[in-house]
Formats: sequence, C-alpha cells, structure tokens
Amino acid sequence: MLKHSKAKTAQDAAAEAKVDMTSLLDIVFIMLLFFIVTTSFINTQTIDVTKATNQCQGNCEQDSQPILVSINEDSQVIFDNRIIDIEAVRANIEGQLVNSPDASLLVRVNDMALHETLIGTLDQAKQAGIQKVSVARW
Repeated sequence: MLKHSKAKTAQDAAAEAKVDMTSLLDIVFIMLLFFIVTTSFINTQTIDVTKATNQCQGNCEQDSQPILVSINEDSQVIFDNRIIDIEAVRANIEGQLVNSPDASLLVRVNDMALHETLIGTLDQAKQAGIQKVSVARW
C-alpha cells in the first residue's frame, strides 16, 4: 500500500506543476496587437532613373555644355573646381541656368561616395528647376 500512495502523490505533484498557458497567450497577443498598431509606416520616395544609351538619335551635336557637378570618394560635392556644400548646389545651378535656361546637368559620382550625397545633390538640382539630369560614374 505504501508504494501505491507514493505513486499517487507523484501524479498529484505533476498535475499541480502544469502551467495554464491561456493567460500567457492572451498577454502575447495583446502585446503583438500593441506593436502592430503603434508601428509607424514610412512612405519612401523614389527617383526615376533612366539608363542612357550610347547611340545618338537625330542630332548628336550638343549646343551647350552641361552643368557639371562631381562627387568625389569622400562624398564632397565639387562645382566649378571648388568644393561646396550640398545646400549650395541649388544656388550654383540656378546661377548657371540664368545664362543657359535649357542646360542639362551631369553629376559625376565616385563609386565610394555616399548615396545620401548623390540623392541630396539630385534633390537640390530638382529644386533649382533643371529638367535634364544625367548621372555618370567617375
């Protein structure tokens, strides 16, 4: 009889050791719902880039030289052989557009330059009102 009672107490102990998972799952789902609702979704802006071809269509001669902006490996913006801030790109391009309003922009970028610098330069060019923009590796 003694053996039987020990087995019964082991079963009772196992029954008492069970954890009720219902409340734990409720808390997990409430936390999941909280994080889904409070997460902010960011709408990213994109820039349409068309790849240039090397073939000429129509007149291959250009009437005017493009406005040249270079970005070196240190992500420095170079305009007219001088280093300028990204914020100054717009003013410099607007100054060039006064002389030739239909000029195009050529941005030469080093492979090691930061994308942020290129995007900032293109954004400043767009704000300056330039219509034709080309990007080339430097």
